[in-house]
Amino acid sequence: MELIQISDSYKETASSFLESSQLLSVLEKYGRIEFEGAYAGNVMLHGDVDIKVIKDVDFTQEELFAILKDVHDTCGDNFRSLFVKADWDDPRLGHQFPNGRYIGLKTYVNDERWKFDIWFISEGENNRDRGKLDISKTSLTDEQRLKILEFKQYRKEHALKVSGQKIYEAVLEKDFTDPELFFKNI
Repeated sequence: MELIQISDSYKETASSFLESSQLLSVLEKYGRIEFEGAYAGNVMLHGDVDIKVIKDVDFTQEELFAILKDVHDTCGDNFRSLFVKADWDDPRLGHQFPNGRYIGLKTYVNDERWKFDIWFISEGENNRDRGKLDISKTSLTDEQRLKILEFKQYRKEHALKVSGQKIYEAVLEKDFTDPELFFKNI
Protein backbone atom coordinates (compact mmCIF):
# COMPACT_ATOMS: atom_id res chain seq x y z
CA MET A 1 0.00 0.00 0.00
CA GLU A 2 1.25 3.48 -0.85
CA LEU A 3 2.34 5.74 2.03
CA ILE A 4 -0.40 8.30 1.35
CA GLN A 5 -3.03 5.56 1.54
CA ILE A 6 -1.52 4.19 4.74
CA SER A 7 -1.57 7.65 6.29
CA ASP A 8 -5.16 8.21 5.18
CA SER A 9 -6.13 4.87 6.69
CA TYR A 10 -4.54 5.80 10.04
CA LYS A 11 -6.33 9.14 10.05
CA GLU A 12 -9.67 7.47 9.29
CA THR A 13 -9.07 4.88 12.02
CA ALA A 14 -8.17 7.60 14.51
CA SER A 15 -11.23 9.67 13.65
CA SER A 16 -13.48 6.64 13.92
CA PHE A 17 -12.00 5.66 17.29
CA LEU A 18 -12.30 9.20 18.65
CA GLU A 19 -15.98 9.17 17.68
CA SER A 20 -16.83 5.69 18.97
CA SER A 21 -14.90 6.06 22.25
CA GLN A 22 -16.72 9.31 23.11
CA LEU A 23 -13.39 10.82 24.17
CA LEU A 24 -13.97 14.12 22.38
CA SER A 25 -17.45 14.53 23.87
CA VAL A 26 -15.87 14.26 27.33
CA LEU A 27 -12.97 16.61 26.59
CA GLU A 28 -15.07 19.33 24.98
CA LYS A 29 -16.86 19.83 28.32
CA TYR A 30 -13.60 21.23 29.69
CA GLY A 31 -12.41 23.46 26.87
CA ARG A 32 -11.87 23.97 23.17
CA ILE A 33 -10.24 21.04 21.40
CA GLU A 34 -7.42 21.38 18.88
CA PHE A 35 -5.28 18.67 17.34
CA GLU A 36 -1.52 18.79 16.83
CA GLY A 37 1.11 16.58 15.28
CA ALA A 38 0.68 13.91 12.66
CA TYR A 39 -3.10 13.63 13.04
CA ALA A 40 -3.57 17.36 12.44
CA GLY A 41 -1.00 17.42 9.63
CA ASN A 42 -2.42 14.29 8.02
CA VAL A 43 0.96 12.53 8.09
CA MET A 44 0.22 9.54 10.35
CA LEU A 45 2.16 6.30 10.08
CA HIS A 46 1.29 4.90 13.50
CA GLY A 47 -1.31 5.29 16.23
CA ASP A 48 -0.40 8.53 17.97
CA VAL A 49 -2.89 11.37 18.38
CA ASP A 50 -1.96 14.69 20.04
CA ILE A 51 -4.83 16.71 21.48
CA LYS A 52 -4.95 20.10 23.20
CA VAL A 53 -7.82 21.13 25.48
CA ILE A 54 -7.75 24.90 25.87
CA LYS A 55 -9.50 27.26 28.29
CA ASP A 56 -8.94 30.84 29.44
CA VAL A 57 -6.85 30.04 32.53
CA ASP A 58 -4.46 27.28 33.60
CA PHE A 59 -5.96 23.94 34.57
CA THR A 60 -5.43 22.89 38.19
CA GLN A 61 -4.29 19.45 39.28
CA GLU A 62 -7.69 18.95 40.94
CA GLU A 63 -9.43 19.68 37.63
CA LEU A 64 -7.16 17.20 35.90
CA PHE A 65 -8.12 14.42 38.31
CA ALA A 66 -11.82 15.23 37.79
CA ILE A 67 -11.31 15.09 34.01
CA LEU A 68 -9.44 11.79 34.29
CA LYS A 69 -12.33 10.36 36.33
CA ASP A 70 -14.81 11.60 33.72
CA VAL A 71 -12.74 10.01 30.92
CA HIS A 72 -12.55 6.77 32.91
CA ASP A 73 -16.27 6.71 33.76
CA THR A 74 -17.42 7.62 30.24
CA CYS A 75 -14.99 5.87 27.94
CA GLY A 76 -12.52 3.98 30.14
CA ASP A 77 -13.48 0.61 28.64
CA ASN A 78 -11.93 1.84 25.38
CA PHE A 79 -8.49 2.36 26.96
CA ARG A 80 -6.03 -0.05 28.58
CA SER A 81 -4.03 2.63 30.37
CA LEU A 82 -5.01 6.06 31.70
CA PHE A 83 -2.43 8.20 33.48
CA VAL A 84 -1.59 11.69 34.67
CA LYS A 85 1.93 13.01 34.26
CA ALA A 86 2.43 15.41 37.14
CA ASP A 87 6.17 15.43 37.84
CA TRP A 88 7.40 17.42 34.87
CA ASP A 89 11.02 18.35 35.40
CA ASP A 90 11.67 17.60 31.75
CA PRO A 91 13.61 20.41 30.02
CA ARG A 92 11.41 19.93 26.93
CA LEU A 93 8.41 21.35 28.85
CA GLY A 94 7.64 24.75 27.37
CA HIS A 95 9.61 23.96 24.21
CA GLN A 96 8.79 20.61 22.61
CA PHE A 97 5.86 20.21 25.02
CA PRO A 98 3.51 23.01 26.09
CA ASN A 99 3.38 24.40 29.62
CA GLY A 100 0.30 22.65 30.92
CA ARG A 101 -1.15 19.50 32.42
CA TYR A 102 -1.04 16.09 30.74
CA ILE A 103 -3.17 12.97 30.55
CA GLY A 104 -2.00 9.97 28.54
CA LEU A 105 -4.24 7.22 27.24
CA LYS A 106 -3.18 3.95 25.62
CA THR A 107 -5.18 1.27 23.89
CA TYR A 108 -5.07 -1.28 21.11
CA VAL A 109 -6.82 -0.57 17.82
CA ASN A 110 -6.73 -3.34 15.21
CA ASP A 111 -4.09 -5.17 17.30
CA GLU A 112 -1.76 -2.16 17.25
CA ARG A 113 -0.83 -0.05 20.28
CA TRP A 114 -2.17 3.50 20.07
CA LYS A 115 -1.57 6.44 22.37
CA PHE A 116 -3.46 9.64 22.89
CA ASP A 117 -1.46 12.53 24.38
CA ILE A 118 -3.79 15.15 25.83
CA TRP A 119 -2.47 18.52 26.96
CA PHE A 120 -4.64 20.84 29.05
CA ILE A 121 -3.44 24.38 28.53
CA SER A 122 -4.47 28.00 28.89
CA GLU A 123 -5.35 30.25 25.97
CA GLY A 124 -2.18 32.23 26.69
CA GLU A 125 -0.03 29.10 26.38
CA ASN A 126 -1.82 28.11 23.20
CA ASN A 127 -1.04 31.50 21.65
CA ARG A 128 2.58 31.60 22.85
CA ASP A 129 5.15 31.31 20.08
CA ARG A 130 7.24 28.25 20.96
CA GLY A 131 9.59 29.03 18.09
CA LYS A 132 8.81 25.90 16.12
CA LEU A 133 6.95 24.98 12.99
CA ASP A 134 3.33 24.02 13.74
CA ILE A 135 2.31 21.22 11.37
CA SER A 136 -1.34 21.67 12.35
CA LYS A 137 -1.31 25.17 10.87
CA THR A 138 0.64 24.25 7.72
CA SER A 139 -1.06 23.50 4.42
CA LEU A 140 1.00 20.72 2.92
CA THR A 141 1.24 20.04 -0.77
CA ASP A 142 0.88 16.41 -1.82
CA GLU A 143 4.62 16.39 -2.53
CA GLN A 144 5.51 17.71 0.95
CA ARG A 145 3.15 15.26 2.61
CA LEU A 146 4.68 12.33 0.72
CA LYS A 147 8.22 13.48 1.54
CA ILE A 148 7.39 13.71 5.27
CA LEU A 149 5.87 10.23 5.13
CA GLU A 150 8.99 8.87 3.40
CA PHE A 151 11.15 10.29 6.21
CA LYS A 152 8.82 8.82 8.83
CA GLN A 153 8.88 5.44 7.10
CA TYR A 154 12.69 5.49 7.03
CA ARG A 155 12.70 6.33 10.76
CA LYS A 156 10.31 3.45 11.44
CA GLU A 157 12.24 0.91 9.33
CA HIS A 158 15.52 1.82 11.06
CA ALA A 159 14.03 2.14 14.59
CA LEU A 160 15.38 5.68 14.95
CA LYS A 161 14.39 7.91 17.87
CA VAL A 162 13.75 11.20 16.09
CA SER A 163 10.67 13.31 16.73
CA GLY A 164 8.13 14.04 14.04
CA GLN A 165 8.82 17.72 14.71
CA LYS A 166 12.45 17.32 13.58
CA ILE A 167 11.24 15.60 10.42
CA TYR A 168 8.73 18.37 9.66
CA GLU A 169 11.43 21.01 10.08
CA ALA A 170 13.95 19.04 7.98
CA VAL A 171 11.55 18.70 5.06
CA LEU A 172 9.68 22.01 5.25
CA GLU A 173 12.31 24.45 6.53
CA LYS A 174 15.66 22.90 5.63
CA ASP A 175 14.57 21.36 2.32
CA PHE A 176 15.98 17.89 2.99
CA THR A 177 14.89 15.40 0.33
CA ASP A 178 17.00 12.35 1.20
CA PRO A 179 16.03 10.61 4.47
CA GLU A 180 19.29 8.64 4.65
CA LEU A 181 21.37 11.82 4.42
CA PHE A 182 19.24 13.59 7.03
CA PHE A 183 19.29 10.78 9.58
CA LYS A 184 23.02 10.21 9.09
CA ASN A 185 23.72 13.83 10.04
CA ILE A 186 21.67 14.15 13.20
